[in-house]
Amino acid sequence: MKYVVTLALCCFLMLTGCAEDSQRLPTQTWENLFVTMETRPPTAQRGMNEFLVIANEEQVRAASDLIVTLVVKGKEKRYQAIQDGHVGVYRRAIPLEDPANDVIIVEIQRGEETGYLEFHMSEQRPAKKN
Repeated sequence: MKYVVTLALCCFLMLTGCAEDSQRLPTQTWENLFVTMETRPPTAQRGMNEFLVIANEEQVRAASDLIVTLVVKGKEKRYQAIQDGHVGVYRRAIPLEDPANDVIIVEIQRGEETGYLEFHMSEQRPAKKN
């Protein structure tokens, strides 16, 4: 049994070591929020991609009181993101036609205030390792 657990742990570590690093787009600000966006798969592809919008107040405290909507610039369809717990992460899968050049508009609503940020997919870069 001890060998099975050891083998399973080794396999897990090998698989996680082979995984692609996540990609991030440059952080932007709106009011006191710092907003970053990541994609799944790690490098955006043509077709459906999951977007994670990560919002923190003053780079410290998770912003969990937002309504986040995503729009591909030049398209009419709007996609409301789903809040992932109360950790300042909002998720939504949306289709991309030209992942190297598409621009994602992130609409952020907080109370009566609304802000818009543009994330250019051409600026996608590897996330820093901890």
